[in-house]
Amino acid sequence: MSSTLVRPLLVSMLVPLLLAAAPPPATPAPPQLEDTLPDTFSGVARVVAVGDVHGDVEALKEVLRLAGLINEKGRWSGGKTHLVQTGDIPDRGDHTREAFELLMRLEKEARAAGGRVHALLGNHEVLNMLGDLRYATPGELASFADQDPTPDAPGTQPGLNGHRAAYGLQGRYGRWLRAHPAVVRINDTLFVHGGVAPEVPAKTLAELNRWVRQDLFPGNPPGGATDPQGPLWFRGYALGEEESATLALEAVLRRFGAKRMVMGHTTDRDGKIRTRCGGKAVFIDTGLSTGYGHHLAALEIRGGKLTALYKDGRVELGAPSPAASDQVSP
Repeated sequence: MSSTLVRPLLVSMLVPLLLAAAPPPATPAPPQLEDTLPDTFSGVARVVAVGDVHGDVEALKEVLRLAGLINEKGRWSGGKTHLVQTGDIPDRGDHTREAFELLMRLEKEARAAGGRVHALLGNHEVLNMLGDLRYATPGELASFADQDPTPDAPGTQPGLNGHRAAYGLQGRYGRWLRAHPAVVRINDTLFVHGGVAPEVPAKTLAELNRWVRQDLFPGNPPGGATDPQGPLWFRGYALGEEESATLALEAVLRRFGAKRMVMGHTTDRDGKIRTRCGGKAVFIDTGLSTGYGHHLAALEIRGGKLTALYKDGRVELGAPSPAASDQVSP
C-alpha cells in the first residue's frame, strides 16, 4: 500500500479516537458575587414596568400584549422599549417555570431588537434560592422534577430534588437569577421590588446590589436579600406615614441620582397603580395573578410622563392617588 493511501487512512482512524478522548465542554462557571451587574441605563425612550407575577404565566403574557411588548405568538414586539419586571415571579401559582422561560427568551429577543428586559430579584426568588418553600404550590414543585434525576424520597413532595437543583448555583434558574440585580436606574427612575430604605449600607447601586447578592452565595456575611429592611422586603413608602416617608424617599433618591422610585411587593386590592409622596413613589403590584384577582396593569414611562395601562384604557398619573387598601403578603 502506498504512503499516499496510508496517511489518509491513519487520519480517518485517529480523528474519532481523538474526539472520543476529548473532554466534554466545560460547564460555564456560575455567576460570582464579585461579578459586575449592569444597573444604570440612560437615553431610554420608553420603559414599561410590570409587578408581581406569582406563577401566572398567562397573566404575564396578557399584560405584555396589553403593553405592546409581545405579539400573539409570544415573541418580542416592543422594539427598543425596556421592560422591567420587579420580581416575585415564583410561588402561589403552578406556572413559575414557564414564566421564567418566557422572560429568559424575551431577554434575548429584546436585546436583538435594541431593547432590554430587566428581571429584578424579589423576596420570593430569594426564598426559593435559599430553600424556603412555604409558598410553593405542589404543581409548581412538580414542574421542576426533571431538573434532577434523583428520585424524591418517599413521603416528600414530588419535584423537591429537582426544585433544589434548579435554583442552585449551577441550576438553570438559580444561575439565571443570580446574574440579575435587585435595583436598577433607568433614566431618572429607580426600580426595585420592595423599596430602598434610607438605612441601606450603600452609596451606589453597585454596592446596593452586592449587599443583596451576599445572601445568594456561600461564605459571605448576611446581606440585604434577607434583611427585613432590605430592598426586597421594605414597605415603608407604601405603608408608612406619608410625610416622614416622603422625607426619607427624597433623601434616597438624591443619594442614587433619581427622581422617583417604582416598586412592587405591596398589592393594591383595587387593582390600580397608585402613587404617594408627591408622585415620587409609584406602586405597580396590582394583583396581576389569578390568585390575587387577575388585575392586569402595567406602568409606562415615556418622555417623563407616567401612564397606567389597563385593559379598559390608559390613565395618566399625576398627583398621588387616594389611599387604597393594601394587601400585605410575605
